[in-house]
Amino acid sequence: MPGVGVPQRPDDPTIDGSQRLWRRVHPRQISIDPETKNPEISSGVFSTDQELSVALASETTIEALLREYPEYSVVEFEAVDARSTGCTVVRCPLPGDPAHALVCGPRSRGRLNKTQQQYLKSHSRLVVFRRPKQRG
Repeated sequence: MPGVGVPQRPDDPTIDGSQRLWRRVHPRQISIDPETKNPEISSGVFSTDQELSVALASETTIEALLREYPEYSVVEFEAVDARSTGCTVVRCPLPGDPAHALVCGPRSRGRLNKTQQQYLKSHSRLVVFRRPKQRG
């Protein structure tokens, strides 16, 4: 049955395991730890209703990635981290975004499971942090 247990797209061997993958982070997906005052990303950064959209860091710039998303932050992890959880990494260039790629999990429509989401969260680091605006 497609989408059960095995990613729906085959892995792209031209994407090296050390390739850094960047993911934009919506301001609401970052909180500030009240004790340490350090930013913390939500595991929701990796929870989507389909494959996980990323950018190949070697093929773009932070400026290009955030051009239309000036309030967003950026996290990065390596392709090997995604693959070590059973995901595949594939190129998926878009018009105006040739560095676009996908991390594909085993669930329906390529979604990642909770274990994969938590693993990527723990192996990610913020490379751009834009402090969320205070509500209120």
